[in-house]
Amino acid sequence: MTGEAFSPYYYQIAETLKSRILKGHYKYDESLPSESGLESEFGVSNITIRKALSLLVQDGLIVRKRATGTRVTYKEKDRVIIKISGNFLEWYDSSYEKLPYEVEVIEIAILECPEKIRTILSLGRHEKVWRMKRVRKINGEPISFFVNHTFPKLMGKLSADHFKDKSFIKVFQERCKIKLSFIEQNINAVNADIDLSVMLNTDFGVPLLFSESIYYSSDKKPIEVTHMYYRGDRYTYKAAFQLDAI
Repeated sequence: MTGEAFSPYYYQIAETLKSRILKGHYKYDESLPSESGLESEFGVSNITIRKALSLLVQDGLIVRKRATGTRVTYKEKDRVIIKISGNFLEWYDSSYEKLPYEVEVIEIAILECPEKIRTILSLGRHEKVWRMKRVRKINGEPISFFVNHTFPKLMGKLSADHFKDKSFIKVFQERCKIKLSFIEQNINAVNADIDLSVMLNTDFGVPLLFSESIYYSSDKKPIEVTHMYYRGDRYTYKAAFQLDAI
């Protein structure tokens, strides 16, 4: 990874752990993996892990105590909301239908649900979530990374082949026979951590466009959550609005 020449590895690890905390993989007051576990995961020395954790302490994301270990102190903060309105079909067509892309399904699994997704879908503490990870490519080059979450009972025994030529939403509606009524979308900029830089074959720390889409059924219940990471050098988000009402 060429980004290693510009950022010390302890900084990359700190940013990756920070990203996991912000995404809710490690929630408030939860313990981080042990230092030895992190050493094994990232293949580095204890000194490197300690430097990374020190940065997270400085940022106010974790606290370290001898008796209780390393715990998350971060709570999600309010954000400034930028509202983008428009025709969903236009957004859908431009995002999904007009690019000569290939899709690689990385994972389809039923697993423990991250806290943030659990809250959106109103899942019980011990309920699992169906998750699919996909990378979209043009001429073999990864340009975006998608993570879909929904209820396991809806998806049956779907395989990667079902998603080769169709978008997730098309397959979802065809297979589940559920009519989707509206979508909420939140968009913000993020930097590529180690996990994302590997998926998108890009440097650590490069800017990405992150979009969270929450799909609602006709009875106004959230039924699916999609996280989308777009390479900043390959996407532009364009909006158009009527000014008649001004």
